[in-house]
Amino acid sequence: MKVLAILALLGVVLTWYAIWGREILKRSPWFQPLFDWIEPWEVTLYKKSQTILFARLKMISGVVLMVLTQAGTIDLTPIMPLVPDAYEPYLRIAFNLLPLVLTLMGAVDEKLRNATTLPIEVVAVTDKDVAENPKVAAAVETAVAAKAEAVAAVQEAKAT
Repeated sequence: MKVLAILALLGVVLTWYAIWGREILKRSPWFQPLFDWIEPWEVTLYKKSQTILFARLKMISGVVLMVLTQAGTIDLTPIMPLVPDAYEPYLRIAFNLLPLVLTLMGAVDEKLRNATTLPIEVVAVTDKDVAENPKVAAAVETAVAAKAEAVAAVQEAKAT
């Protein structure tokens, strides 16, 4: 149980760090050695993406729930009197599938984050707006080209 509490605390700290802590701590020169040390870990673990961090935390929570369910640590008996007998098997099936669903949701979130490569303002433009407005079409084309150039430059820099 202590291990689970430590993992939960670690998840909360990582979440706070990714959402607010990094920006707050980055302002202070006192924390610069910490960022010099931690930044390679951020890139390796979650590509410094809050979305990927949350997706991976979701996957880990699904795995932890699966282990707890298999170990018999989570008990449904306190809520079973509230469930009609006809629905009890469905509740047990749904409860047993919950860890799998959480893990799959995390995997889907990470896949979607890796597939999303443009700012949401560019992605949210309708095809009709692109077709009817040349300025919008040019802006979308510029964003796509800039993304391709930036990715190529980063890959080239990594290769050397």
